[in-house]
Amino acid sequence: MTIQEVADRTGLSQAGVLKHVKNKRNLLDLVLRQYDFSEDENSSNNYLIRKLNLSKEELSKHPALMPEWYREIARFNEENPYQTRAYLVLRAEALDESHPAHEYFAHRGQRLRKQVEQVPWKLPPEYSKPEQVGLLSMAIGSAMEGLESRWLGEPDIDFLQTWTAYEDILFPLPHWEGYR
Repeated sequence: MTIQEVADRTGLSQAGVLKHVKNKRNLLDLVLRQYDFSEDENSSNNYLIRKLNLSKEELSKHPALMPEWYREIARFNEENPYQTRAYLVLRAEALDESHPAHEYFAHRGQRLRKQVEQVPWKLPPEYSKPEQVGLLSMAIGSAMEGLESRWLGEPDIDFLQTWTAYEDILFPLPHWEGYR
């Protein structure tokens, strides 16, 4: 996408877009930050924000459940296949060190794990340390991204139905009873 195409879609002039972002690389950074830190009602970030804003009493009634959070992510991704595809393609392209988003993605996982480690999750006892929580989230996220790739490439896959089956593997009962 060119700066002119962005200008056309936003109703700004090309000079107006460049005044705000300076160049295409900065525009990409802005879009990625918005993607990661969106507080839209349907964003996965919104779940974390809601849980972090609860009192201890409210949190005991409505705990932060990691499987529930990933279920919300799965619903959002299923409802937004083009955004999901754009993210996956951009992430893959950014493996190239010369790609303008390389640095962003090189550090994104660590940033997200730190964020996830701050949430007062209700988890099985073996996930009592922040590093364990971060590793758990990375494993679940990896399963999610793998399923997204298959779903976008194989039209016969029902994304949400398959994610539900994944949950039974990732969060097996009875061990995860009360944590899902």
